[in-house]
Amino acid sequence: MESSGESFYWYDLETTGIDPRRDRVVQFAGLRTDLNLEPIEEPFVTYVRLAPEILPSVEATLITGITPAIAEQGEGEWQALSEINERFSMAKTCVTGFNSIRFDDEFIRFGFYRNLIDPYGREWRDGNSRWDLIDLVRASGALRPDGLEWPLRDGVPVFSLEQMARANNLQHENAHDAMSDVEATLALARAIRSCQPELYAYALTLRQKTAIGKLMLPLGEQICVHVSGIYPNRRFCLAPIVSVALHPTIDNRVIAVDLAGDIDFICEGSVDEIRNAVFAPAEQRRHETTRPGLVTVAFNQCPFIAPISVVREADADRLNIDLGQVQRSRETLAKCPDLAERIGAVYMDEERDPPGDAEYALYDGFISGADGRSSERLQQALKNGNAWVDGEYSDPRLATLAQRLKARVRPDEMDPKERRAYVEFVRNRLMGDDNKLNAFLDELHGWGKDDGLGVQDSKVVAALINHGEKLRAQFLGNVSDG
Repeated sequence: MESSGESFYWYDLETTGIDPRRDRVVQFAGLRTDLNLEPIEEPFVTYVRLAPEILPSVEATLITGITPAIAEQGEGEWQALSEINERFSMAKTCVTGFNSIRFDDEFIRFGFYRNLIDPYGREWRDGNSRWDLIDLVRASGALRPDGLEWPLRDGVPVFSLEQMARANNLQHENAHDAMSDVEATLALARAIRSCQPELYAYALTLRQKTAIGKLMLPLGEQICVHVSGIYPNRRFCLAPIVSVALHPTIDNRVIAVDLAGDIDFICEGSVDEIRNAVFAPAEQRRHETTRPGLVTVAFNQCPFIAPISVVREADADRLNIDLGQVQRSRETLAKCPDLAERIGAVYMDEERDPPGDAEYALYDGFISGADGRSSERLQQALKNGNAWVDGEYSDPRLATLAQRLKARVRPDEMDPKERRAYVEFVRNRLMGDDNKLNAFLDELHGWGKDDGLGVQDSKVVAALINHGEKLRAQFLGNVSDG
């Protein structure tokens, strides 16, 4: 294959927890390959130092083994993310990983935003795109399983990277190490490409929003299959769907119905009844009400969508899909009065928790062109080693982020007022949620009393206790626990 200048950048993160707003990246690993999945650059691996207000999840740290002291060997967050952005932003790069769009990419977006780096540009500029292997793995297991072994747990398929690598004898020496996960993801991609080249090539076309639009629009025109982790593994994460409404507040997103489920409630329920069944926690729903089969499909998240024709007769039997019933359900939905309007109204009032802090407010509005240019001038100054540039930000989120960024990357250039403000910010974070640092240390001491901990886990717990005590001495030494 001739070089087209296009490349994949495969990456993985290890983090302090699972919340991209509040948790942080502690390790990054990435590798660029050509379209034949052959490496064309040396791997890039770095630890990322933690800001003092970040308390890592004990469970996450026990899984990764990356304590704050180990992360301290790496780069500061701004420096690491700047290097990552340069790699991601190379023209014609498709950035990909395993469950990267729903997990890793969210950490990257929030990290870029927090450090005044454009959170979205690398995803689309200069012919760039993003992709995710996980739904291709699920689709292969559901639709074209030949050529790979599919691990089961209690008779139910398992699609985790670790289990897939083990079942197929793929290199994965150290699960939850970022570079090891990258290598395993790449090996799995090569295996699917070799066994099912047409499915692999088709999945790559789904990076383009127009490809999804042709399948899902006009509304209700064709039945598709949707492969996603929102469906149970016992169904091979697959459902036959039909689009029924445009999302009322989010562009490039449609609402669809799972045609393998009960559609009567969707046809007959009121807007309020359906809204409650969709969004209310299970314990708050009426006992007889189950969540209806409504799903949102986001065109810009590379969903695996394909025409129902990809389901062969043998596949339908194996997947327990009654194709005749699916067709009848679609015809019934087509006759439901005001279906698009009612379902659109259900999602009109979709609730979101208020962000509560500038660092959590990425999705509270796009950044204006003028503010973006101010941020870019600051980025260039920092990269060139020049003095800090105070920007005139119209967006109050960015003004707050800029002051915190200055404290992390140019503390020597802060005036006394800025230093006091930053120390107070850290102190408030550590004392928040009913004294979070004390709760963190109490949890760790509880872990430390567990006689079942192995030697390595005991060292991790001891390192976290030491980290917490240092933070308490540095920031809370003169503050009453009350």
